[in-house]
Amino acid sequence: MQGQLIFSVLSVIALARAQVAAPAPSPSTLTTTQSGVLPIAPTPFPGLETIEGAITYDGPMVDGFTGPGGNASIQNGNPIAIYQAVLPATNFDDATGTTITGSITGAAGYNGTGVVFTVNFTGFPSESEYGPFVYHIHGMPVSADGNCTATMGHLDPTNRGEYHPCENVAPQTCQAGDLAGKHGNITGTSFSASYLDLYLSTTPGSPYFFGDKSIVIHSMNTTRLTCANFTAMAVATGTGSMPSPTSSPIFTGAGTGLKSMTPGLFGTVAFFLTFWL
Repeated sequence: MQGQLIFSVLSVIALARAQVAAPAPSPSTLTTTQSGVLPIAPTPFPGLETIEGAITYDGPMVDGFTGPGGNASIQNGNPIAIYQAVLPATNFDDATGTTITGSITGAAGYNGTGVVFTVNFTGFPSESEYGPFVYHIHGMPVSADGNCTATMGHLDPTNRGEYHPCENVAPQTCQAGDLAGKHGNITGTSFSASYLDLYLSTTPGSPYFFGDKSIVIHSMNTTRLTCANFTAMAVATGTGSMPSPTSSPIFTGAGTGLKSMTPGLFGTVAFFLTFWL
């Protein structure tokens, strides 16, 4: 048992080190429509600059803009569960000279409506040079080698795309995974926030489910600085029952980690119980 524990710890360390700095990304030009990024092309359309598959700079704000799938739907009936993504000890892109660390945790909202998120990040570089910073839930997990580009685009079940900025006063029109667009960009060297997002789900199999996805933090020009996978911390043992913790808050950049209980995990579960009781 002790040997297995040591092996697990070493595996987690190896995964954290695997997220080594990537070469500086080169811009490319998007010349056609692309699902989840640009499902509807603007007119005129001379092409748009992208970095790592994301549009470098937003287009104009269009009031009430939605994609082919229309508005996102409020997620009701979510099962009690907690999912957390913990950033690795090294950034995917270290060109900024700082290391962004921290975590984001999401749990089913009161009466199963939406998801309550708590966000705690620190270590951001100069905002005037690289910010404001944005963060999103992406549609795919981080690969085993810690490559943030493997996460693809934002979670976007309505195929809205990202060219026209999200209207935070109308979050139902936004991409489901656009947390910064709906709840605010990251400013300063540290960032903490708590909020209810009505358009995400803890129901596995739902198009709005985030528990098997990833979180990605970008610089102002959409370069992917760091990323991590969401993993289950606590899940309900049955309808209406209280959650049972399943894992400790460790690096979740890729793969799975140790399955052990820590005092910090008890505190996290206790915090979210205030929304469920």
